[in-house]
Amino acid sequence: MGNGPLTGYKILDFTQFESGTVCTETLAWMGAEVWKVERPQGELGRYSEENPGVDTYGFLIMNMNKKSITCNLKNAEGIRLIRQLLAMADVVVENMGPGSMARLGLDYADCKKINPKIIYASIKGFAQDSPYANYPAFDPIATHTGGLVAATGLPDMPIKSGVSIADSGSGLACAMSIIAALLQREREGVGQRIDVAMQDFIIGLSRSGWEPYYNTGKAPRRVGNGMPLEDVAPSDTYPCKPFGPNDYVHIYCSRAPGSKHFPNLCRAIGREDLLQDPRFATPHSRFLNREALDDAIRAFTSQHTKQEAMAIIAGADVPAGALLDIDDITQDPGYQQRGIIVEVEHPQLGKRKVPGFAPKMSENQIDYRCSPALGENNREIYCGLLGLSEEDLQALQAQHAI
Repeated sequence: MGNGPLTGYKILDFTQFESGTVCTETLAWMGAEVWKVERPQGELGRYSEENPGVDTYGFLIMNMNKKSITCNLKNAEGIRLIRQLLAMADVVVENMGPGSMARLGLDYADCKKINPKIIYASIKGFAQDSPYANYPAFDPIATHTGGLVAATGLPDMPIKSGVSIADSGSGLACAMSIIAALLQREREGVGQRIDVAMQDFIIGLSRSGWEPYYNTGKAPRRVGNGMPLEDVAPSDTYPCKPFGPNDYVHIYCSRAPGSKHFPNLCRAIGREDLLQDPRFATPHSRFLNREALDDAIRAFTSQHTKQEAMAIIAGADVPAGALLDIDDITQDPGYQQRGIIVEVEHPQLGKRKVPGFAPKMSENQIDYRCSPALGENNREIYCGLLGLSEEDLQALQAQHAI
């Protein structure tokens, strides 16, 4: 059990892959005791066909600080064990396929009969009352149907995000909702059901698109690396040396009244002459002549690395960001010093640097622990909590219940 704000709460975790596992990992990092229920063969995301029996890096990254118990949910004895644990749990989290929990006799109505104050959280691709409710869904389906991809990419080419925004984002939203439900239960004494649909979450993230929609009467256009909310320049991603696939810096100058971004940029890149050029006199004229302006900026950034360009331009009080990739972030000791990247040791994978919990809380210092081995906590939970004997455990294994 952890030592954070959720210490003492017990989470019965029926999650796999990313959205649900991110939710329960977040709760574990805040101190909750998370019982990860896995098939006797392991969660579907634990192993790969290429390396059977060895945890994937994805499993390690998504399942830190949890406890693993194995249970065959299609076995009567296995379900009996889960029902006993359910009576002790505060929260159930699941992201199984539509209808799966109901078929197992573990949907909200079933669980509420056993534990009337249970908080039962489900993450699905689509809302239960959506016409798409029974459709399978993964992250790219949610981002396509939620408005994100329609606003991302080039004018003639929609492009999905390279980051699993719907998966991890829905997991974080679910964790936030669970914590709110626990507070409400403390105040009012009631449990409740929480449903998070990845499509709906992405619709919420896309909210800024409604401003240009009402201003123009049309869906927001795709503008590549520009700003979809306004015609503004410079607002693009510029190449830097040594011109590798991720050697770029993004520069953005606001068109807000009184903004000094553009004059500051011109001075930073040694092109104060641009301030006398009538083509660049106003935000609108700069947008109309953005190709010539971009050429001038590109000539400067091409002489510097992305980190140098960011330091020079952002140091002049102009919004600029180097295009940092996973390797850049992992190898930069600053992120580890701040706890954004943490190092854990896995018995099979060795020491690995992985993302930690982004928010910082003065009274919650997280003790990061490696993801659990398959069934590592069977004895602790089944014997320690439910009072089973070693003989009972062996009998359950013989019956393929765990």
